[in-house]
Formats: sequence, C-alpha cells, structure tokens
Amino acid sequence: MIRFVGLCLFLLVAACSRPLTPTEERFANDLFGPSLDTSKVRVAQGLGVTPLYRTVPKAQATVVQGTDKACVRTPQPTRSTNPPQAFAYKNRLHFDTGLYSSDLALVWPEFLRFPHAIILAHELTHAWQWQNREMTGYTPWRAVQESWQMVDPYFSTAEDAPTFLLFGYEQQAAIVEDYVCFAVANPNHPRRYELREILDPVLPMDRFDAAIGG
Repeated sequence: MIRFVGLCLFLLVAACSRPLTPTEERFANDLFGPSLDTSKVRVAQGLGVTPLYRTVPKAQATVVQGTDKACVRTPQPTRSTNPPQAFAYKNRLHFDTGLYSSDLALVWPEFLRFPHAIILAHELTHAWQWQNREMTGYTPWRAVQESWQMVDPYFSTAEDAPTFLLFGYEQQAAIVEDYVCFAVANPNHPRRYELREILDPVLPMDRFDAAIGG
C-alpha cells in the first residue's frame, strides 16, 4: 500500500512539470553548450503541485525593442518584499502562474520572448550551477543564505570580482540574464561587452552570439 501511494505521488509530481520544449532546449544549448544537461531540466508552474495547463499561441511571441536604456540594471537600495517571478531548485525551474507558458523561448532564435526568455536564462543558470556544483560550490541552501545577506543580490559591476565564479550565485544568474537581454535588445551598449568578458571563460559566448547573428 505504501509503495502504491508513493508511486501515485511520484506520478502526480511528474505530471506537474515538463521537460524543456525543443526551442527552450535550443536556447539552453546556445547559451550553455554541453556544460548543461538539458535532459535533466524540468519546468513547473508555481510550486509545481498542480498539473500544467496554460498554453500560449505563437502569435503571442514578443520581440524586445531596444533603446539605449534597455536591459540596464540599477542597484536597489532596499530589499524587495515581492515574491520572485521564478525560482530554481536543483534541476527544477518554477515559474509564477502569470509568467509560465508552454514555451518560454517561443520561436527562438528568430525572436526573444520577453520577459520569459531572459528569466528562463536566469533560472537555467541555477540549474547549471547545480549540475556543475563541483566547480561552483552551489547548493540551494547556500544560494538562499547568500541572497539574504545582500540587500540587492542581483546587482553587480565588472569590478566586483575578478572572475565569474567569484560573483554571488544570484549575481551570476543576473549576469547571464542581462547578457541575453543586451545581446538582443541593446547590442552596442558597453555593458554587453563587460558581461561578455566575464562570461567568456565559462560559457560558449561565440556559440550564443552566432545563434542570434551577432
């Protein structure tokens, strides 16, 4: 009986998440290359305890329209009290119901779906940190603890650390997220080149830039 209940719970949880779609997988491969095993990544809506239901038709794919201020991150003086739009636990990526869709990287690489794809890039970075934890030292507990120690754990400058892995875990994910945004929406901004220099030793930046034709 216990085994039967356990099996039912396993099947219920499995039904409440999904693998990456082909376009999400391509997006992840363009960004992380072979350093991320996309077959292990699962996507869930909310806390992942209810079956997935929301779908978004192709017509709702959006394109970031670049301006000189697009993607520029500014430090926040006080800690946000709003719940996050998404979070990651090991290889599971959880997206708020208002953000979740059946394809977060719809029509990639022709378009960048905004904000879905850049938040997907952020959460995929946490999965990458987990899968490469022998190198990154990542654990979910350390990531949460680090975030609580910083008023704005997402903001960083090029001077904050000599290498990518010495930034905080949320800073690392924000750097990846911001690079994706700059590369598509604001490609000539100096910050894009700062971020690329930080990322190039650990991620296949030539591959990503080639995917977007830049």
